[in-house]
Amino acid sequence: MTQDSPQGAPLLQVENLGVRFAIKRGGLFGEKRYLYAVDDVSFSLKRGETLAIVGESGSGKTTTALAIARLVDAYTGRVRVAEQDVLGIEGEDLRQIRRKVQFIFQDPYSSLNPRQRAEDIVREPLQSLTETSSEDQQKIIDRLFASVGLRPEQKRLFPHQFSGGQRQRIGIARALATQPELIICDEPVSALDVAVQAQILNLLRDLQAEFGLTYLFISHDLGVVQHMCDSIAVMYMGRVVEYTDRRSLFNDPKHPYTTALLSAVPSIDKKRRAEMKRISIHGDPPDPLAPQKGCHFANRCPMATDTCQQSQPALTDKGNGHMVACHLVT
Repeated sequence: MTQDSPQGAPLLQVENLGVRFAIKRGGLFGEKRYLYAVDDVSFSLKRGETLAIVGESGSGKTTTALAIARLVDAYTGRVRVAEQDVLGIEGEDLRQIRRKVQFIFQDPYSSLNPRQRAEDIVREPLQSLTETSSEDQQKIIDRLFASVGLRPEQKRLFPHQFSGGQRQRIGIARALATQPELIICDEPVSALDVAVQAQILNLLRDLQAEFGLTYLFISHDLGVVQHMCDSIAVMYMGRVVEYTDRRSLFNDPKHPYTTALLSAVPSIDKKRRAEMKRISIHGDPPDPLAPQKGCHFANRCPMATDTCQQSQPALTDKGNGHMVACHLVT
């Protein structure tokens, strides 16, 4: 087992993270261009808690998660897991970070090797990232199959012999195998039926309580994360536009984009349904390759002013740690 972080220190610290992808030049001597998928993103996550990153497709949330796990390269910023630098390491140090940080992928149909039996899929990270003996590996696999709700005889089956929800349970067991400190859940229920989504979300919560897990939860749906997370970062066009605890975000959203997202979340609260009218976001996001002077949301925001068009708002504390990037919020 790894040592705990110092008392009170976040398990995960992300500071000014940036990820860009080079775009093919126009002609032999064309200027080199970049798509800035993640732009100056910062947040932290305490041990044992869940932080959700939410936003539309293309907002940069999955790219942020991939950069934290060193699955894509960051060009700027800093990422620390348990006070250890993630972006500046290679070799054995990087191997140990991969043991500490594990992924649960979005699509249980494509993230499992169809030629491997279920127990071998769970065994793979133990073999590649740890020095665990074969006997101990089998004990870990047996325990994890029980923990995720799979029967012992299912260990010998292949992925095509499982339902979608069962495949995701295999993926969860695989992620837990190395006793990671941080698990990144990348849209883990978006490919599943609604009834199965609830089962997997409940399983993730139960496992968090059982093993003391820390989750970074990626989703496009605030309705999915509202009972899962302790804090939420809302991303739009590569930037965090609002970042606060779950209660504050759902009860008092401040950014116009967050308010629109929340208006689409179903609620059983009659008072809330009456107060929260559905807000449609019109238009398309700006071209990510074109330079942006002002707020990236300005061309879709019904309250945008000239200042919004001309100046990029900084993510600032609007009180009690409620971070918002909006000129209109004071």
